[in-house]
Amino acid sequence: MLANIFFFIGVVFIINGIYMFNSSVKETRKGYMKNEDKIRKSDKNALISLGIGLLFFFITSLF
Repeated sequence: MLANIFFFIGVVFIINGIYMFNSSVKETRKGYMKNEDKIRKSDKNALISLGIGLLFFFITSLF
């Protein structure tokens, strides 16, 4: 049961990371590097979210 919870938490973090990458791509399309700070912040948060999601998938594989 604990593995299932970790798996679904990992899925949520992966989807959140993908959403953040998509939002930074949309921001880039508005104008090339128009709002650089917002794009970098979104990319950083997306990488952190993907990392946490992969960590939960790794923890799931241990069960």
